[in-house]
Amino acid sequence: MKIMKKLFALLVLVFTCQIVFCQTYTDVINQFKDKEGVEFTELSKALLSVALSDADAQSKAVMKNIECMKVLELTESSETIKKDFLAQAAKMESKYNKLVESNENDEINIIFIDGDEDNAKAFIVVSAEGEECQMMVMEGKISLDSLGKIMDIMGGDED
Repeated sequence: MKIMKKLFALLVLVFTCQIVFCQTYTDVINQFKDKEGVEFTELSKALLSVALSDADAQSKAVMKNIECMKVLELTESSETIKKDFLAQAAKMESKYNKLVESNENDEINIIFIDGDEDNAKAFIVVSAEGEECQMMVMEGKISLDSLGKIMDIMGGDED
């Protein structure tokens, strides 16, 4: 019986630690969106449709499954806020699957997914380079193939 009590106490401790250190992208957005020099933009499906009204058929097809886009822009914020943001964003690894991470020449890019690669509920892109620092979240039913096409569209690449 003592072993069961110890095991139960250990499980409660582990679960409590996971809750305390687990960050969601919503937590990070809410923590930083009202700080000085930070801009937050949320685009609903309706606004995305309006923005894509003149887009080509391929762009519309790729973007149709995105329900919402959220962008947290920290370019005008202090270095302290940016460092704190990157530290908090890194904690999302305990909540989401890390798809890509690169950290070279003071350029940081991390892509997290909520779900699996074939059917993600959200893609979270965290990037920082020089003065630039941002997090972009795309919510919806998105495949990894669609993410690549979306990044091409947003980057202005033509196929």
